[in-house]
Amino acid sequence: MIVAGHNGHPAGDRLPSIDILRGLIMVVMALDHVSLMVGRFHSSEMWAGAWTRYSSGLAFLTRFASHFCAPGFFFLMGAGLSLMASSKAAGGWSAGRISRHILVRGLLLIAVSTLVEVPAFLTAILSGPPDAASSPEFAIPGLTEPRWVLTVLFSLGASMAISSALIRFGAAVWALMAVGALLMTALTTPGPEHFDTPYGFTRTVLLLSRRSHGVFAQYPVIPWCGTAALGVVFGKWIVADRRAAFRSLPWIGLSAVALALAVRADGGFGNLRDPRDGSWIEFLNFIKYPPALVFTLFMVGGNALLLAGIERTRFWANRAGQFLRVFGQAPLAYYLAHLWLFAIVGAVAFRDGAGYLTVYLVWVAGLVPLYLFARWYRDFKMGKPVDSLWRVL
Repeated sequence: MIVAGHNGHPAGDRLPSIDILRGLIMVVMALDHVSLMVGRFHSSEMWAGAWTRYSSGLAFLTRFASHFCAPGFFFLMGAGLSLMASSKAAGGWSAGRISRHILVRGLLLIAVSTLVEVPAFLTAILSGPPDAASSPEFAIPGLTEPRWVLTVLFSLGASMAISSALIRFGAAVWALMAVGALLMTALTTPGPEHFDTPYGFTRTVLLLSRRSHGVFAQYPVIPWCGTAALGVVFGKWIVADRRAAFRSLPWIGLSAVALALAVRADGGFGNLRDPRDGSWIEFLNFIKYPPALVFTLFMVGGNALLLAGIERTRFWANRAGQFLRVFGQAPLAYYLAHLWLFAIVGAVAFRDGAGYLTVYLVWVAGLVPLYLFARWYRDFKMGKPVDSLWRVL
């Protein structure tokens, strides 16, 4: 993350706390994908249809930890766009050049999603048990199987492309966009009784997580773009007053988490689906596809608290912080490498799945070559020009 010269911080400085949080997200996310590709088990939190019930705290917490990852991706991406735009402007870039740069990066992410990310997931799924390949739990009767899967990279790229046209607007506009996107999702997502309703293609891509019209929109654009918009607001605040932004961040995080818990306890609006029993697991078993308001509040708030803690404790000064920071400085290269690594390991050695102990061991072992690769790629891309597409990876 690049910061322009404000509050005594020279242009070109990186925010190590953001790199470290991104690296932590990358490491935790890998565990979730090892569960899918090696363990051959994975949870679902759909607005209708599949919604996993957990038989143990370990199973739930393994999945729950990963819920912080996608909101963290989008929030930090949004903050990074603000910081990058400020840095480029300070370096003499015109507004048009900045917008084009962001647009190209967004389109590249969409292409990488289609050509590299989705094939890795298909390799993992098709190499597993036959029933895993069909994944019927969210197919809509009478409609075609998906020919295009809209994954996290697609939605990140789409959010970036949208941001390219709007990045010059102030924080107030972005805050309104964020609130509007999150409320639109909460207000327009139908109840689970509409599982079989054949909604249109546009609504599928923009708002609903479902298989429909040849598309599986796992990460619909509007709700996730709303999370990115929150990040843009925070990034603009950092540019304006870094100390004030980070000083307020713990209170923002605590308020978001507290509001999420209140929304969950109240039930109804903001939940998409209420808890099915009185257990602590069901209370925290939020809907992710599309992200319920309670999910976004809790996970963005949690990321804000983590970021504030990293910044306040200067976590980057110790070895653990430096280890995580390497992953955070080469995020896309690491992301694609870890997908293919664990997809191949699963296809070769774990076609029938594995238990939690094996999943955790494979996860930890895989971090070693991934760390070496991320460190090499970080050094490689830093030698490229500032507008090189290699730096996107």
